[in-house]
Amino acid sequence: MSNLTVPTVVTDRLILRGWRDEDIEPYAAMNADPETMRYLDGVCGLDGTIRLVQRARALWARRGHGMWAVEDRATGEFLGRAGTFYGEGWPGVEVAVSLRRDRWRQGLGTEAITASINFGFDTLDVDELITVTHPENAGMNAIARKLGMTFREVADVGPWLANNVYAISRAEWAAHTG
Repeated sequence: MSNLTVPTVVTDRLILRGWRDEDIEPYAAMNADPETMRYLDGVCGLDGTIRLVQRARALWARRGHGMWAVEDRATGEFLGRAGTFYGEGWPGVEVAVSLRRDRWRQGLGTEAITASINFGFDTLDVDELITVTHPENAGMNAIARKLGMTFREVADVGPWLANNVYAISRAEWAAHTG
């Protein structure tokens, strides 16, 4: 796995890249924040964060796509994670983002999800991408709608019960960005 080359995606303000060992401490600090983790699996410590990074690296190796570490392009700071995910029982390949709370409401989540959708449609053999979000997660629900994703259903996905599932097809994305 150490020889795996994870593609790097550069946007106006972000670098989406493979995980580095030095990402673990700031990611653990992010994962320890109850507000940041409110709609995810709840807070986790250093050991849980190490497992998340190991899993992210393994998924890239196994599937050729996954969650990137997100870096601030201007400062090099670790900001969070974003990318694609497909889990057992998922209704499709998901695009997702989680950023440090001090960087919310700056459009960075939208920028990261846009890059993830572009990557997904450019490199994966899928005609649709989804996002799964808690009904009360106003930020992620707004990002999905802003990017032209259509509400599909409320569903149990993985460990999350009664979550909103939004979807966008390749053709809808092309029309939205064209």
